[in-house]
Amino acid sequence: MKYRLIATDMDGTLVNDERELTERTRNAIINTVKAGALFVTATGRPFGNVTIVNDLFNSIDSDIDMPFIVFNGAAAYMGKSGNLLFEKFLSFDLAIEAFNIGQKLDVAQIVWTGPRLWANRVCDETVLYRNHSAAPDMTVITDLEEMKGKVTGVSKVLWITAPEKVTRLRPEMIEHFGERLSCVSSMSHFLEFVSSDAGKGKALADICKLFGIDRSEVIAVGDSYNDISMLEYAGLSVAVENAHADVKAVCGIVTHSNNDDGVAAVIEEFILGQ
Repeated sequence: MKYRLIATDMDGTLVNDERELTERTRNAIINTVKAGALFVTATGRPFGNVTIVNDLFNSIDSDIDMPFIVFNGAAAYMGKSGNLLFEKFLSFDLAIEAFNIGQKLDVAQIVWTGPRLWANRVCDETVLYRNHSAAPDMTVITDLEEMKGKVTGVSKVLWITAPEKVTRLRPEMIEHFGERLSCVSSMSHFLEFVSSDAGKGKALADICKLFGIDRSEVIAVGDSYNDISMLEYAGLSVAVENAHADVKAVCGIVTHSNNDDGVAAVIEEFILGQ
């Protein structure tokens, strides 16, 4: 088998716009695992919100344990066992700096400290995020200084605002923070801040090292800016048709959209040889 691992983004790539796995995609994932390849979900979501994929593995074989990259590469877990593979926290000082800038800009903000969810206010944006993330609760916090000494670390800070504002702010924040942290956009209305040691590409490299897989044996599929580092790492990089033009520019091929089983088409051609 030429490719031993396929890593795919979730929203906008693996699931359709209704956040569902189609039957064709489900079958492709199942056949990937049966063929002996690793299927790695790489997402900005928390670990508790990847059950749609994890439950699929459990339906095949209760012993299947696949890696999940979450928080845009800030952490990775094994799906069945829940074992933490690694975790890369954003420093408190940088988290506070990003949060305080967001407060001045009056954007809705989310902060993850491992599995715990915080928000700068209760509003439509943060409530919708909480519901989609399947977090058990959401605590309001307006000063991150209060977290010091109370939590292990900050996994990521996330701003939720209008897409045109994200487009404007992303290059400004990249310039402001430089290499001190990683600033990525996972969805059109999200701007996320994670450790400079994190990122989907670095997380994928760590997983490949753990499993003894060379990057030439890796396929990566994505649609947004937070996928670029993962796509650049993989031996075969694939953009879905609905991907940003900048994402397509770094990819070797473009497949069908997330609504037309793009990931399934890649699996069928490059892993299953159909």
